[in-house]
Amino acid sequence: MFKNMSQNQRVILWVLTLINLLNYLDRQVIFSLFGSLQVAFHLNDFQLGLLGTGFLLMQSLATVPMGILADRFSRKAIIGLGVAFWSVASFASGLVMNFGQLLGVRTMVGLGEASYAPAAVAMITDNFPPESNSRIQGVFNIGMLVGGTLGAIIGGVVAFYSHNWRLAFFIVSIPGFILAYFAFKLMDKRVVHRESKVSLRTLSKNSAYIWIIISGALVSFASGAFISWGIEFITQFKNYNVLDASLILGIGMMIASVIGVVSGSYLADHLYKKYAWGRSIVVAVSLMLAAPFMFLGLLNTGKGLFLFFFFTGAIFLAVYLGPVTAVLHDIVPKQFRASAFGIYVLFIHLLGEAFSPTIVGLISDRFNLRVGLEFATVFVFLAGICFLPVAYIVGRDHKREQHTSPSTDAEIVV
Repeated sequence: MFKNMSQNQRVILWVLTLINLLNYLDRQVIFSLFGSLQVAFHLNDFQLGLLGTGFLLMQSLATVPMGILADRFSRKAIIGLGVAFWSVASFASGLVMNFGQLLGVRTMVGLGEASYAPAAVAMITDNFPPESNSRIQGVFNIGMLVGGTLGAIIGGVVAFYSHNWRLAFFIVSIPGFILAYFAFKLMDKRVVHRESKVSLRTLSKNSAYIWIIISGALVSFASGAFISWGIEFITQFKNYNVLDASLILGIGMMIASVIGVVSGSYLADHLYKKYAWGRSIVVAVSLMLAAPFMFLGLLNTGKGLFLFFFFTGAIFLAVYLGPVTAVLHDIVPKQFRASAFGIYVLFIHLLGEAFSPTIVGLISDRFNLRVGLEFATVFVFLAGICFLPVAYIVGRDHKREQHTSPSTDAEIVV
């Protein structure tokens, strides 16, 4: 795959993947600082959950307008300005004096990060061949997995050794200003689609797209719960300190997720060459397999069994990251790829991940954290079930469209 890339394609993939790494580094560093923030500002679990919810609400609501802008204007400019903005907000997170200020600046980080994903995934789809889309999107999402891991580790190391949570925010913000510069230098081969105009309202009639959103909201709820509360769960129920918990969750998740993304993306593209529904069925099955392993990992088992179930569940959960974006771009009008992805992100966060840290925090306050995460795990299995109709619809529509006239797309470089 990589040996057939042009120099420009390699630069695009490297820069966008590194920015995706930073994207998740900045957003997830806060979760390993929950213990320190709780002491500093005298917070309960519900208030800690609000820090994740506020960020995700702002990101969700801003993603659609950012996606529309990315379909109409320079994608690299939108990315560059967004990275610079969220880096400033991330740095400011280390300067706050109370909980209200911290909540405010974290929502600004979400506003900046909303500019990134719709523009980036549309840029990737336009600049790489469609038959390798799952694999390219998978490589792009490895940046997310590594970034989330580094965020958890940096936060845990800083909290453990320096006892200065502010330092963690300062550290993770610095690379953003460098990557913003490189984003402006990208050569984006935007595809101009000569198709008849299609209203965004058409997406509401696209049943496969609706099922993808439902599935995405369910898995996003569970992912948000585990990302927000995973370290706290390990420290409370598995008797690790915050440093060891950060390393175990971070490194374990990174290794397992890279395995899942790479293997899942290659399998999805391989099946796609034979069956139009190949990518969709990989997503559905992987999620249904992930759920029982995740649930077993939460039970009162020894550390060895916990690590086995946790590692295996993380592999299956990560499989969907590459194929799901490729499937979404396959089923929506080409001129609306960034907008459609933005709407997808809006709903999966607004209906799923945005409130999961708070809901799990409430359940934790009422019962305990294990019960809250067990509740979230059920959503993973339901997400897999909800992706099965996508496979059916994609296969059915492919048969109907086999005799469609060839596209008349044109390319421009910006």
